[in-house]
Amino acid sequence: MRRFRGYWSLITIVVVAVLSLVYTFVAGNKPLLGLDLQGGVSVVLQPNGPVDGDALDDAVKIIRQRVDALGVAEPEITRQGDNILIQIPGVKDKDRAIELVGQTAELQFRPVLASYDPSIVTATTTTADPSATTTATTVEGADPSATTTTTAAEAGSLTGLSPDVCSTTLSAEQINRDGTAYLPECVDGELVAVYQVGPTALTGEALDTARATLTGGEWVVSPVFKGGDDGIGLFNAVAATCYSGGATCPASAGGPGRLAIVLDGQVISAPSIQTPSFQADQIQISGTFTERTAKDLATALKYGALPVVLEQQQAQIVSATLGRDALNAGLVAGAVGLGLVAIYMMAFYRFLGLVSILKLAVEGALLWSVISYLGSSNGLALTLAGITGIVVSIGISVDSNVVYYEHLKEDVLDGRTVRSATDRAFHSSFSTIVKADVASLIAAGLLWWLTVGAVRGFAFYLALSTALDLIASWAYMRPAVKLATRSTWLLARPAILGLPAEVPQPTARRTPSRPSTGAAR
Repeated sequence: MRRFRGYWSLITIVVVAVLSLVYTFVAGNKPLLGLDLQGGVSVVLQPNGPVDGDALDDAVKIIRQRVDALGVAEPEITRQGDNILIQIPGVKDKDRAIELVGQTAELQFRPVLASYDPSIVTATTTTADPSATTTATTVEGADPSATTTTTAAEAGSLTGLSPDVCSTTLSAEQINRDGTAYLPECVDGELVAVYQVGPTALTGEALDTARATLTGGEWVVSPVFKGGDDGIGLFNAVAATCYSGGATCPASAGGPGRLAIVLDGQVISAPSIQTPSFQADQIQISGTFTERTAKDLATALKYGALPVVLEQQQAQIVSATLGRDALNAGLVAGAVGLGLVAIYMMAFYRFLGLVSILKLAVEGALLWSVISYLGSSNGLALTLAGITGIVVSIGISVDSNVVYYEHLKEDVLDGRTVRSATDRAFHSSFSTIVKADVASLIAAGLLWWLTVGAVRGFAFYLALSTALDLIASWAYMRPAVKLATRSTWLLARPAILGLPAEVPQPTARRTPSRPSTGAAR
């Protein structure tokens, strides 16, 4: 065991690097690429009128929660003046993401006064026959027996809706929160029903949360209301009216009335009220839900209310091909930088240059494992800016070796032996390394705190790489150099080792003593 004394930190960091790399490949972890590297969705939202900064900040928080519910990793949601920029990397259903993010208006609960078949919208533009009648179809979350008959001419004169209503945004006058309105229900961009709804009975502020669960083989949505008069009290008041079939919430096809859930001027569900009162956490919305539609409804209920009405200014899908090109460019830049650094170190420091390259390999293994783990477990995305931070950190890491090697050279030139100079040079150089790396960490911390977007990604990866350099400099660099300088073969060939030849110490000349002679008597 004595032969390994002084090398335990070297053995430990190498074993940890190898085991972490093996675990990464066995577990199937890999870095999660950001929007600029793998493509995705980019949406810009703007308020439809003057707003204050606090309201926009609250909107950003709610939208972030809503996007997180999509199951995508590392979305980037930031303010740009009065606009909100939303970037969602790697989302599989891009159209669904754009649709969900675009739902930004207030969540409302409104009694259903009547429901109509979607053909009434088309009928008003294709026929003038006032006797044409339609029958409502079954909609998800609604009573299948609910039907309403009306003439196309009558409905057309009331709704004021266009055939492309599912792809357009209704005006505030059309939504008419405080009075009756004719609102569409759309599924996957297709109009499935039109509802005449009464004034808003309560808003999303009465909700606490909502969740989608699989019960008895069917997907149901369970909204949970807040307690008190401002929560479940408001809901029970309109529920009692709809259950009894009052004038403000009439019976539907002989059954109880229905309550429309409205978001962004569209009805997202219109369930029948089967009980006059409910417990705050004992409400279920059932129907022909799929897992996706149930989770979408739960997300809309949970995060539907925003303090400001936003309009979609721009929505675009970032090509995955463009992302791959950016990734390839980043990898090429990193490879070229690493190659040039390796050539430089080998040219100036020979074998010690090889030691510094192996240090980079150890740090790279640890960095890859950390990034892959955080990407798989916490949704940390690697962006092009992050790759830039990693490339910059290569210079920081190699600089730590240069500082140590130059101190080592100076001590040898001052007359110390290579072996004795190894420890002495490290202690003096490590203080400089710590100060330089801490300065980089402070800069990265300030960038993270004061900036947003891609710059924060650069700051994070720069800080992570710098922290790993500090660990590797202490645990790997000194014992690795010490091990190299214990080699008799390398000490006999200082040019290969990368150090100057030892300078022999001058020896003091001895003055011969004179024999003493005594005076003869």
